[in-house]
Amino acid sequence: MGGKFTLVSLFSGAGGLDMGFENKGFKTIWANDIDKDACETHKMWCNCPVIQGDIGKIDFSTIPNADVIAGGFPCQGFSLAGPRKLDDSRNILYRYFVKLVELKKPKVFVAENVKGILTLGNGEIIKAIINDFSDKGYNVYPTLVNAADYGVPQDRYRVIIV
Repeated sequence: MGGKFTLVSLFSGAGGLDMGFENKGFKTIWANDIDKDACETHKMWCNCPVIQGDIGKIDFSTIPNADVIAGGFPCQGFSLAGPRKLDDSRNILYRYFVKLVELKKPKVFVAENVKGILTLGNGEIIKAIINDFSDKGYNVYPTLVNAADYGVPQDRYRVIIV
């Protein structure tokens, strides 16, 4: 395969995760976030189409195929910083991520989330997420990392699901 590996980004915000991929030679070909200001910021550094809107209302057939699908699905319901609610409606948004992975069949997906996702519901939430992706034919590996171990000047723990 010639050229760069391609990336589709969900829940992209201003593109911090995408920028990391871009810095390592990937090409972001499509991004989405519901927040207008985040999308405008993303457009300032990336030439890809950045679609502002609710992922649940986007026709997945309009999203290009890519080598990688990445994103940090909303985590407010999982976070240790606020009230952790199993029934927070934002907790199910990851299912759109799973559905896109199922439809587009990328070589790999990378999902990022807060540390609290590991313990929410006594670990049942992370098990369900792993099972949902595994059911689509992927070997799934969640790993807890500290950004401080990668040159970021703060202790910031994140779960990376590959």
